[in-house]
Amino acid sequence: MDYVISVKGLTKSFQGREVIRDCTMNIGKGSIYGFLGENGAGKTTFFKILLGMMKPTAGEANVLGLDCVRQSPEILRRTGSLIETPVFYEHLSARENLEIHLDYLEAEGKAEEALELVGLRETGERPVSEFSLGMRQRLAVARAVVHRPEVLILDEPVNGLDPAGIHQMRELFLHLSREEGTTILLSSHILHEVEQTASRVGILAHGRVIAEVDPEAFRKNGGMEEYYLKMTGGIRRE
Repeated sequence: MDYVISVKGLTKSFQGREVIRDCTMNIGKGSIYGFLGENGAGKTTFFKILLGMMKPTAGEANVLGLDCVRQSPEILRRTGSLIETPVFYEHLSARENLEIHLDYLEAEGKAEEALELVGLRETGERPVSEFSLGMRQRLAVARAVVHRPEVLILDEPVNGLDPAGIHQMRELFLHLSREEGTTILLSSHILHEVEQTASRVGILAHGRVIAEVDPEAFRKNGGMEEYYLKMTGGIRRE
């Protein structure tokens, strides 16, 4: 099987402290991989390495067959991402922000279509400075998908959304995965949402992937929350 995301022995240290420790992971085309872990577990660092925004201390990471250190510009053109708090041109509209992003990537895409996908088509020429937290999060997702990337890497994509917004994003991710073959790696603290969306789930604790399971495993072990706490509760920091 050809993997869209492949990581082997990945390690990242900051001033002698290992944030990511000997991680190995393989994600197939068109799948939705849910990445779980407490704050500080290393999820964001892991995502930044995949996007070439940070170099690993050891190990290998490949996205779409491209090396994340040597070929990061090509990876960025073929992926969409939402990492940490999204930043926009506050005085510009949602559409203008997306058009600037397309110019930066030298990519083709339809801003209005992306805005409709996330429920922002009616914002018109309103500046982003007037957007609520949920609207900004929707715009961040629109920016991630506007150029129809082959891979999405999303760090807490439903943060700040109301139940209707969470449902809409879930349906969007499932559509992209099933109908367009988009491979999606996402993290979330909303365990129930991951259970409904992901085809496979990895649990990161103190820099290590300690389990990779299918959602069905949660239903056989008392639900996702109980399984997650069972897997992470006995891990002690070293």
